[in-house]
Amino acid sequence: MKILVTGASGFVGSHLCARLIKEGHDVFALVRTPAKFDIVKDEKLTLIKGDLDSESLSWVDTLPPDLDSCIHTAGIVHSYSSDEFYRVNVGGTENLVNSLKIKFKSLHFVLISSLAGSGPSIGSEKRTEMDMDLPVSIYGRSKKKAEIVLSELAPKEWMLSVVRPPMVIGPRDSAVLDIFKMVQGGFIILPGRNSKAKRYSFVCVFDLIETIIQITMQKKAGIYFSANPQVITFEELIVEIKKQLKKNWMLYISLPLLLVKLVTVVLNIIYKIRPHQLRLTPDKYFELAALNWTCDASKSEKELGQVYNYNLERTINVTLLDYKSRKWL
Repeated sequence: MKILVTGASGFVGSHLCARLIKEGHDVFALVRTPAKFDIVKDEKLTLIKGDLDSESLSWVDTLPPDLDSCIHTAGIVHSYSSDEFYRVNVGGTENLVNSLKIKFKSLHFVLISSLAGSGPSIGSEKRTEMDMDLPVSIYGRSKKKAEIVLSELAPKEWMLSVVRPPMVIGPRDSAVLDIFKMVQGGFIILPGRNSKAKRYSFVCVFDLIETIIQITMQKKAGIYFSANPQVITFEELIVEIKKQLKKNWMLYISLPLLLVKLVTVVLNIIYKIRPHQLRLTPDKYFELAALNWTCDASKSEKELGQVYNYNLERTINVTLLDYKSRKWL
């Protein structure tokens, strides 16, 4: 198959490109900075330097006329600007769809969204694809809006798929790296008194890639969660990382949610004066305050034949080995 991958140099995009190339597909990888593309060059790989910032995307002209699929992984997860979420996640999707539909009358478009677009679970039940979407953060609302934009703008002849992963863990991920560093330092900051018991679904990036591959190869339309059946608490995540880091001690520091919110406001003010890379944004507060970020991925198991091979222990292991090889830890 001939497949366009946006956000190809990102966490999910880079793993996806590597897997597609390995399976013999022709991959057209959209990147802003080719030098950051951490994949060995291959005859099956075509790098396209470009972005999604313009209403008219000239690089689309370089794509083959018989392109089979577009897998849209590009987007942002953290920002101190509300407008930036909508500009990148929504505007980028809109520009991409509008430019592609001029050239391609038929196409399978796979949007990589997020559980945040659906929202946290209500009560103790896992979210399903049939539940009403109630995103609590601007990031989540921007991902949900991107899904709506896709459904409204795409031609009727296109096949549309949406993948909503929860917390994604795996090699090359810089977000979960922050948690590993906390554990390595021995001081765990807990946002809220009930933080240890907060429940999360997760997926190893390799299992997520399998979901995307199966949807693309089987040409399945609709919304799919991609998540390991195992639900973990935040404390279980910390303990597993501690075990594999062979850390002897840890100190938990619990902060009231009101104080956490105040810290995000202060960091936001500092960012406007002197930009920094801290991920504790005002928008992130609303996700941290939720008690239950879980989803039911049984639809992917039944309809795609998905097998989730990476439990928490194995996921942390492959991630830690990668971090150490890169000297990130």
